[in-house]
Amino acid sequence: MKLKITVFLIVLVLAGNVLKIFISDNIKTKVEIDESGLTMKQKEYSQDYDKMDINRSEYEDLITAGFSKSQAEKISVYKEFAGDVFSINELSAIKGFGKAGMEKAEKLLYVSREEKVRNRHNINKLDEDTLKLTGFTNKEIKIILPVIKKKKIRSNIELIELIGSDRYTEIESRLKYYD
Repeated sequence: MKLKITVFLIVLVLAGNVLKIFISDNIKTKVEIDESGLTMKQKEYSQDYDKMDINRSEYEDLITAGFSKSQAEKISVYKEFAGDVFSINELSAIKGFGKAGMEKAEKLLYVSREEKVRNRHNINKLDEDTLKLTGFTNKEIKIILPVIKKKKIRSNIELIELIGSDRYTEIESRLKYYD
């Protein structure tokens, strides 16, 4: 019995090591040195698809990757507003980004597995566009905006009453009610 358990554990450890090697081989790092030669930037790319990590990319990187200046600007502004991107699909909330922009983003970008930080925004200070960037649907925005204008949404309970608990769970990490 002890022999079977020992063999099983050895096989499990070997399988884990093989998996670790496979995963680490799929990410390659590219080091770029700026024109002055003084600053090095380390960028992570997915080796399989030659995609760039959206959370490590900057405006210039996005243009170099193939985005237009307008698309790169919109992605950069979104990242500044929202914090780290958890899914490429989040970019669909960007006004004017469009289907072509989403297709390009899916082709050129990926989201790394490292820990991410989401910016939290006071829901009572958001307008229609920033509510959309925060993740609310147009239908939810039509419900929320009049409430914000009449009175403030003071708690998660009030917001849950407006949009439902399932939707609240999806976007709660992006919101706060007071500064």
